[in-house]
Amino acid sequence: MKSLTIVSLGLVLFLSASVIAADQAPVTITSDSINIATDAIQNDTTGSDQVVVYYLHMNRRCMTCQKLEAYSEEAVATGFEDQLKDSSVIWRVANFETEGNEHFAKDYQLYSQSLILSRQRNGEETEWKNLDQIWKLVNDKEQFIAYVQAEVQQFMSPAKEE
Repeated sequence: MKSLTIVSLGLVLFLSASVIAADQAPVTITSDSINIATDAIQNDTTGSDQVVVYYLHMNRRCMTCQKLEAYSEEAVATGFEDQLKDSSVIWRVANFETEGNEHFAKDYQLYSQSLILSRQRNGEETEWKNLDQIWKLVNDKEQFIAYVQAEVQQFMSPAKEE
């Protein structure tokens, strides 16, 4: 009987949270300065690096997942406007569960929505990093944006020579 009460209480809390979340409007950020093209990464024949910032998501997208994407996009748009214009930073969004994108899950060992930094040289990836703190910071927009911008800035520094 006690376990039935606990299960019932859990169900009530879950449903209450779902109703509250449904009342909140989704967070959407748009910016003309963001390069969101879906074509292949530009081949840079000068040999300079490009940093591709991938927000990779799954088919199912909750409000928190949408917030992760919106905050990530805002961080890149507001922190790297010039780099977006000259294509030294590129913003991409992809569903890693759709046909043709499954390689992202394998390449980056993904199991949920993620923000990946990928250093590209002449169209080839030379280094990558998963910004795994985004889930911990999603409820603090200011810290989230500061974290993403600092990580992208650090990642933009020249690649370490082996």
